[in-house]
Amino acid sequence: MYSAISPESASFAQPDAVANAFFSLDAGWKIIYLDGPAKVLIGRPSLALSASSLWEMCPELLGSEFEGHLRNVAQDKQPRTFVHHHERTGRPYEIHCYADAGNLSVCWRYAAPGSDVAGSTDESDRRRRFYETFLSNSPDLAYCWDLNHRFIYANRVLLQMWNQTWDGAIGKNCLELGYEQWHAEMHSREIEQVRATKQPVRGDVPFNGTFGRRIYDYILFPVLGPDGEVEAVAGTTRDVTERKNTEARQQALSTLAEQISGSSSLEDIAAIAARVIGEALAAKWVSYKIIASGDGQPAQRGDWSFGPLAQPEALAELHDEHRMSDALRGGAVIQVGDVGADPQAASLLPLYRRWEAASFLDFPLTANDALEAVVHVTNNHPRVWTSHDLQLVAEVAELARAACDRIHNEQALAVSEARLREINESLEAEVDTRTRELMATEEALRHSQKIEAIGQLTGGLAHDFNNLLGGITGSLDLMRVRLAQGRSEDLGRYIDIALRSVNRAASLTQRLLAFARRQTLAPKPTNVNSLIAGMDDLVRRTIGPGIELEVVGAGGLWSTLVDAPQLESALLNLCINSRDAMPDGGRLTIETANKWLDDKWAHERDLPPGQYVSISVTDTGTGMTPEVISRAFDPFFTTKPIGEGTGLGLSMVYGFARQSGGQIRIYSEVGHGTTISIYLPRHHRDAAEREETELHLDQESGGSGEVVLVVDDEASIRMLIAEVLNDAGYVALEAVDGPSALLIIQSSVRIDLLVTDVGLPGGINGRQVADAGRALRPDLKVLFITGYAENAAIGNGHLQPGMQLLTKPFKMETLSRRIQGILKGPGERY
Repeated sequence: MYSAISPESASFAQPDAVANAFFSLDAGWKIIYLDGPAKVLIGRPSLALSASSLWEMCPELLGSEFEGHLRNVAQDKQPRTFVHHHERTGRPYEIHCYADAGNLSVCWRYAAPGSDVAGSTDESDRRRRFYETFLSNSPDLAYCWDLNHRFIYANRVLLQMWNQTWDGAIGKNCLELGYEQWHAEMHSREIEQVRATKQPVRGDVPFNGTFGRRIYDYILFPVLGPDGEVEAVAGTTRDVTERKNTEARQQALSTLAEQISGSSSLEDIAAIAARVIGEALAAKWVSYKIIASGDGQPAQRGDWSFGPLAQPEALAELHDEHRMSDALRGGAVIQVGDVGADPQAASLLPLYRRWEAASFLDFPLTANDALEAVVHVTNNHPRVWTSHDLQLVAEVAELARAACDRIHNEQALAVSEARLREINESLEAEVDTRTRELMATEEALRHSQKIEAIGQLTGGLAHDFNNLLGGITGSLDLMRVRLAQGRSEDLGRYIDIALRSVNRAASLTQRLLAFARRQTLAPKPTNVNSLIAGMDDLVRRTIGPGIELEVVGAGGLWSTLVDAPQLESALLNLCINSRDAMPDGGRLTIETANKWLDDKWAHERDLPPGQYVSISVTDTGTGMTPEVISRAFDPFFTTKPIGEGTGLGLSMVYGFARQSGGQIRIYSEVGHGTTISIYLPRHHRDAAEREETELHLDQESGGSGEVVLVVDDEASIRMLIAEVLNDAGYVALEAVDGPSALLIIQSSVRIDLLVTDVGLPGGINGRQVADAGRALRPDLKVLFITGYAENAAIGNGHLQPGMQLLTKPFKMETLSRRIQGILKGPGERY
């Protein structure tokens, strides 16, 4: 049986009996953890943690070498080991101090006379202290029960959530610590299940603690004794409130977009919106009212309730008569978390209690200072309305309003078309006026359809990324369980599964950025004929022997400024589509040509007049109908069977062409084949002029103490880059934003390379930091890292000499090679 696992369980009485000790400090030098031996060493065996600092408790340390070493570690985050003689006993101790997540950890080890301090590390003791510190400072909840369902361990975060001390919590069960009856009984059943099956149990559950009402994901697992029997049940719990809320919002928006896309009734849209809001917020009753223009009265209304209401019409009347206040008409959101305690509800309290309305939310939608719709949400229990609740209501209401606008515009369009047909052809001025009205109505309709498309795209992204996240979180959960069980044979397989999901997510992100014209491009003068010739073997292997390939390259083909790898990817996508359109074989032709588009041709292709290089891919396949052509570039649209296409191929090609300053057009006839042409602007610099000799680097070589300044507001990215730099022999400096980076640049510190994210907080972006650094240090080399193409910041893909760009996500090996190439090479531009 396990006894309480106290982090302060030690029984040393005299300093000269202490061999090893440990304590931890926060950024303000306050002691946040110390074990029993550490208390004895500082002369306070019964010390409890307080708000006093180390220097207030031990003033004899002020001005000593001990203080100097600790302050140096706090400043530069570099670990230090030194010998310190205890003030009272004179005994020598090896002190090892290191920084971790903003805190300082200090380990004491007695250095016996004549001993080799550096080689006397007790591995088991080091591991015990490491895991003790790890569990104490983990942001997750960690705990352990004995077989009587009483807590024998709880880490710092869990004690904070309970608002309990160690002594006040250990030895108690869930019910005694304030858990609700059903919650305590559930954990008791799970403890017995783990004990009986020796298998982990996991789930998620809401809990009301000092952090408010949060949703937690947990896993419980057995702790086995030497005889293989369960001696205790341990667990870890993670706060997943934001993720659960985000999933609920995405699901609500996806459901709404799907259900209202084909609706032509305002009443149906109002009812669907009310139901989606009610189910997502777990409300008692929701009403969505569409306000008539002019008189400000509800024109259409959709209601939803959880279970039957005794008198729904009376409750609706209560809203209509009393809750349509001046503040609401002016656009103010009205939130009442408890009608019995909120002054806003005092005058109507008897009515609210009669209709079991304990809390409510009134959300107006206004446009041009006019009230267009109102959402009423009512609960039969008090509730704190969160920012998540308001955001969900706002997004659902906005999509519903867009759908209503679409219906209004469709109706207006139908009326305009009918009136236009009746106008006498001789009334030229009248025809012109009505035509302008029609065009304005059509533009409004297209805008409404785009808004609906955003909702559909959100649903598609939520589905794909939830699948990928499932693979990652599932692998990590299984790795955690296997580690807890002491089994490591399958860890490599789970790591590979998680990495494949990460790579698929990165690929999906790049395709979406390409469609949105936000991918990071590295354009260079390119000879398209040479590029296609280099792809010949790849294309032939891709399309197979059943399809004949013909390449027709134009003589004297102009150069074009384009990202060559992205153009190769786009052409390969087109060849794959052509192959799929010719299941029984056929002919695939890739043709290049110089095109001079005059005003008429350029207007037909939505391009400026001028000189272009065209690349056409033609097949003799099944062809496309006009309906398919009109949607071919839509994201997630595919005519392939489920599982055989993502619907992002052509949309990626379209986004690439447009971002490169060009255009793509489809010419097809059902049963005869399809031609897809990409038009790219001519570049007046010969492609051969930009070819440079690549610098071949020794992959095993590293740095020689060069100093690299790393600027990124994401702590994990900074930490990983610093690790890579330190391992490669470089010295890493870190900054969290633009202003702090400029302070380092303006100092006298040596800096050989600046590695910076483009998007930074603090009012100064990465490009501005680089420009300021170049002004002070003209030879400073720069590597931008970014997960999004901030074209305005990096100069629309054109970088100065000595500047390079690396797109997130990237492998650490790729980063290391790039940094090595910059510091040892002449400085190519990417």
